[in-house]
Amino acid sequence: MKFINLVALSWAISGLFSSPLMAQQQTCLTQLEDQALMMKSKREGLFREPLPGSHSTFSYNIEQAFSDYLTAAYLQISSENPRASLPCPVYTDTYQQLVAQGARPANATVADLISPFELKQADSRKAVLLIHGLTDSPFTYHDLAQVYYQQGYTVRTILLPGHGTAPAALRDIDADDWQKASVYAIERTLKDFDQVILGGYSTGAALVIDYLTQGPVDNKITAAMLFSPASEPHNKNGWLAKWVDAIPFVNWIDKDADLDFAKYESFPFSAASASHEAMSRISLDELRHRQLPNVAIFSTFSDIDTTIDNQATFKILTKLHDPKTRKNNQLDRLVYYGDDKNIPASFPADYQIIRDDCDTDDCKKIKGMSHIGIVNKPSNPYYGRKALYRNCGSYLDDDTLYTACKYQKDVVMGERTAENLQAHKPFARLTFNPYFDKLAMHINDFIKDIESVAQ
Repeated sequence: MKFINLVALSWAISGLFSSPLMAQQQTCLTQLEDQALMMKSKREGLFREPLPGSHSTFSYNIEQAFSDYLTAAYLQISSENPRASLPCPVYTDTYQQLVAQGARPANATVADLISPFELKQADSRKAVLLIHGLTDSPFTYHDLAQVYYQQGYTVRTILLPGHGTAPAALRDIDADDWQKASVYAIERTLKDFDQVILGGYSTGAALVIDYLTQGPVDNKITAAMLFSPASEPHNKNGWLAKWVDAIPFVNWIDKDADLDFAKYESFPFSAASASHEAMSRISLDELRHRQLPNVAIFSTFSDIDTTIDNQATFKILTKLHDPKTRKNNQLDRLVYYGDDKNIPASFPADYQIIRDDCDTDDCKKIKGMSHIGIVNKPSNPYYGRKALYRNCGSYLDDDTLYTACKYQKDVVMGERTAENLQAHKPFARLTFNPYFDKLAMHINDFIKDIESVAQ
């Protein structure tokens, strides 16, 4: 279906559900500047519940075309997201290419930016499928998509169930729902292309590992690329989330303002439970009984990641590197943002570890790479160095610091460690990767290596 038909239908649907509040706002960016709206939304959860739209009925049947999936996901976002039709002038390079390909309108709305997309190459039989993380949307990949596209790959993204509308939608999903969507997207892409790279960020990376270790891997899959992969959370009590979620009227771990159009800020217990289940499926105990995939593995993460326990990630990468079952393990590499002393002694000595030094005064001001920053470049118009959005979730219980973090002119950024939060007030969690250009270069080198082996 051509986008011009799709957008007309979506606008008609979203018009039925638009709230009076939406009419008062100019764009998704001016919302960030409205302090009164921010505090009201933080208190009252204005954008926490999805609209009563027509929930997706997409069957995830492998015979259904990927274009049908994209249409279904777009229509679901358009009908259920309270801000779907809000103008959102965030024009990434990927968005501009989608406009040129006729897949998006020139004037973007929230729905246009967060919906899954396919950035098409003419006459290419190579594709990369990218799966986002918990609370995110396909907007996560607007910067990385360019890296793969410039290497001649068609880029596909998907929307994990429960995402793209409002945080409360995560109360109705589990890890099986995410797995079902991921398996459809992977196997549909294998049906459509001859060479396929699977990429995952955070929970998306766990879903990629789970798929690749479930059984014989199609030889069309040439690599797995894992960004801040979700292995284990620092909080080892994640298994309790499903029991807490069962308590009546106890639904939320965090309640935030939810003014980030591309990512949920509030977080329900049910989401923690589903995430715990997704990670438990790739635990060392599980992997011990599985067949390891003979595909090259590229990964990148921070040693001070406060979301994921990087020591657990090292253990999983060690298990996956097993030379007895994977002849291509010599291609494995890790782009590591951290101190060598935090690399466990048991990590394979032959693993290619890449470390990027900070070579500008500007990046030296940043206090550590964050879990959420790795995938965005510094010039990202929404999450970048000079963008309006700031991640201030460390101060949900302190309105004064929360407001200062959002609006003070100069704020220190980095990973939200206890040390950083103590030393710098206010402190914003880093939402971009100051080394992004170097990361892109490492990805390009990796792709060249896997393609030379494939030939």
